[in-house]
Amino acid sequence: MRRNNYSQKEGNRMQGYEYIAKTFHGYGVTHVFFIQTMLRLAIREMNELGIKSIMAHSENAAGYMADGYARASGRPGIVIAQSVGAANMAGGISDAFLANSPVIAITGKKSPKYQYKNAYQEIDHRPLFDSVTKFNADCADPLQLPFLLRQAFREVTTLKGRPVHLDLPDFMGNTVEQVEIEEEVFVNELHTRYPSYRTPAEAKHLEKAVQAIAKAQKPVIVAGRGAIASGAGEALYALAKKSDIPVGTSPDGKCIIDELDPLWAGIVGSYGMDCGNRTVAAADLVIFVGTQTNDQTTYEWEVPKRNVNVIQIDVDPTELGKNYSGAIGLLGDARTVAEQLVEAVSQKSRPEWRAQVAGYVKATEDEYNANKASDNTPIRPERLCAELNKVLPDDAIVVADTGFSAVWSSSMLRMKPTQRFYRAAGSLGWAFPASLGAKCAVPNKPVICFTGDGALYYHMLELETAVRRGIKTVTVVNNNQILGQSWRGLKHLYDDNAAKAANHFAFSPVDFSKVAAELGAFSVRVENPEQIGSAIKQALAQDKPALVEVVTDRDVFVPVSFKQ
Repeated sequence: MRRNNYSQKEGNRMQGYEYIAKTFHGYGVTHVFFIQTMLRLAIREMNELGIKSIMAHSENAAGYMADGYARASGRPGIVIAQSVGAANMAGGISDAFLANSPVIAITGKKSPKYQYKNAYQEIDHRPLFDSVTKFNADCADPLQLPFLLRQAFREVTTLKGRPVHLDLPDFMGNTVEQVEIEEEVFVNELHTRYPSYRTPAEAKHLEKAVQAIAKAQKPVIVAGRGAIASGAGEALYALAKKSDIPVGTSPDGKCIIDELDPLWAGIVGSYGMDCGNRTVAAADLVIFVGTQTNDQTTYEWEVPKRNVNVIQIDVDPTELGKNYSGAIGLLGDARTVAEQLVEAVSQKSRPEWRAQVAGYVKATEDEYNANKASDNTPIRPERLCAELNKVLPDDAIVVADTGFSAVWSSSMLRMKPTQRFYRAAGSLGWAFPASLGAKCAVPNKPVICFTGDGALYYHMLELETAVRRGIKTVTVVNNNQILGQSWRGLKHLYDDNAAKAANHFAFSPVDFSKVAAELGAFSVRVENPEQIGSAIKQALAQDKPALVEVVTDRDVFVPVSFKQ
């Protein structure tokens, strides 16, 4: 616990707005994302302390920004809004909940004398946040503020780093800002970052896992978002090398291993690659690390089958065996448990299994490479990804939307541990605002948003935010003038008249580069595949936010992820 020696009025007294700002500063917060008009005095004080306040155009986008900031920094992201804006904010942190991302959401509500009287803009906030937070607190008394702020940081940095919500009295927060606090600001260093604790697995469970690994003929590691958040990459690679185990990842686990390394087996799940799913389907032991074994990662629990031997490493005991009831559960921090396994397992070679997996990878890559070299126009998305990959900086962060954006980028980009890949946990439109938050967290690294036109429409006006606040991201827009993932199903539904379907569901032919230019960003529109790389290079070199619009073929769909 650290006591901050901030100057205070009348001994230990300070006003609430000072307490909020100094607490955030003490916990290492560098940015807050907000919509007017809430905690104005506190935000002013934060600015004095060097905390940057990023005003967005919607509470939803502000929540996505806080999420992107949290994922890229490992520190809690802060989002603030007033009164009725809480409803939008709840939607804005739902992706953080699905992704186990540490976000602190703060809202204000009207004081008790207004409650139950049809007060303007007033609804009950707590039910809105119950399903998207792990801690949902009503600050009934302003003097609860010191405890609740400390508890918020404690909650988001322990176990799963899911969001928390504090509902403060007064719809603008004035009551809390002006109360006198007779406590000093205390900061617990453990709760400034996620994860706060590095818990090891119990020896008896570890021994069972070691025996299972030794016995297996065809083991595979499947790493997910939790492994990335824990920083487990080096330990997992050491385990894979020592025991000669291929490594597959969910899209969220990308960058845990160099994807050109012979140990890499591909991306798994319904948003994955055929080679990754074939590897897991053929394995006799699957080691899940920091992944919730959900329907998407496991192809509806068919890859692997439920009767396959499973080891599951997770920080949350309720996840162990949830979807694979016979799993050997290793409760603990992913990095710590992986380090334990490295020490405990024996050196082993599995040449036949490795050769089998390498065959899966080669077959999939051969299929991809034919289209990565395509000169077709409209441009094939495979070519777009290939050109992006060529110019992607070694320390780049790629932030991808859900749907086809996630599939194209995760399956086609070959990334390495010095880079990072974050994708929406399910919310279309998440990636662009999230990329702004990520850039705020790591201002010295290039941040590239990979999104589609349909997703960008959600929050394109946040380009104005980026320009106004100097948030220098590069946004690559895969523009096929339709919601690509939906288009495949629509073409089938309207198989007797696809043109009619396009008339109903295609977007207008908007030139995003012109819109971006009007908002003050650098922009370029690409219709020739040979120009993609130079356009992205030019965007990366800009001293302001940039957008590269690439006109692509709507009738090209993502490859089949598992050829059963």
